[in-house]
Amino acid sequence: MSQLKNTLDRIGLKQVELARLLDVSPRTVSMWATGDAPVPGPVDAYLRVLENSGPDTVASELGRLKGRHKAFDEGIYMLSYADPNAKGHAGGDALAVLRAGRIIGSDRWGGLFEGSYRFDSVHEANHFHVRIKVPPEGELVNGIVAGRDGALLDVVAVLDRATPEAVATVDIGGRPVALRLAYLGPIPN
Repeated sequence: MSQLKNTLDRIGLKQVELARLLDVSPRTVSMWATGDAPVPGPVDAYLRVLENSGPDTVASELGRLKGRHKAFDEGIYMLSYADPNAKGHAGGDALAVLRAGRIIGSDRWGGLFEGSYRFDSVHEANHFHVRIKVPPEGELVNGIVAGRDGALLDVVAVLDRATPEAVATVDIGGRPVALRLAYLGPIPN
């Protein structure tokens, strides 16, 4: 039996659980367990911490996984927005990048947004807080005009994971805007 398998047995952890904790494929863990690939140093250190911390720590780490499949993936997203009360298509598109709890993006008219997102594992919900920088004289799809100095608007939303897309209606400046967020792919290295 490999050293990794012995360690996992002592900890009371299955290979598939380790893969989920590390967000790697089960095949990767299998390759470590068979000796086809070396166990990376940080993974070895993590396993030592788990082994020496006891079953409560292992249970806590496994608890982190609860609902994680509902969390947004880091990556590039297409953000479509529209006035839900308008007849026809009164809306636009933007590109958003989600990474390490931060979100940044821009639309084709120069509107910028940035903010944060987090996954609430207790309620299994994705919370977003974004600040939109509307350029001077810019007009939002819900009819709000920024004026000659532009405007800053805060938007708060709770969204389900984009599988394949997340849909919500948010309040921007006291008026509704329908949002559709669709995952396009991972962030290139």
